[in-house]
Formats: sequence, C-alpha cells, structure tokens
Amino acid sequence: MTNTPIQFNINSDATETPGISALEKASKIANKYNISDMSQDDINIEIAESRKSSD
Repeated sequence: MTNTPIQFNINSDATETPGISALEKASKIANKYNISDMSQDDINIEIAESRKSSD
C-alpha cells in the first residue's frame, strides 16, 4: 500500500497564533528542501535510513 500526500490549505482570519506560525514555518522549510510532497512511505524510508547511519 502506497500512501499519497494530503494537500490542504488553511483558511483563517489574520490572527496570528503560535500553532499557525509553526505550521507556516514548517511549510516554508519543507518547500525550501523540496520535501513538501513526500508521502508517508517516503518519510518512513528517510527515518529508517537516518537510524541506520546513527548505529
């Protein structure tokens, strides 16, 4: 079974909250490193690979 990314937009008023700010920052970082469209399978592979290299 292959997971596919779920795209969503946040529609809210202009009120800044810590949670919204964190999501926006995470989104910018994901776009910067071209990982914003990774599937759950891709993420799990990356995690497994990083754990192998730290052993």
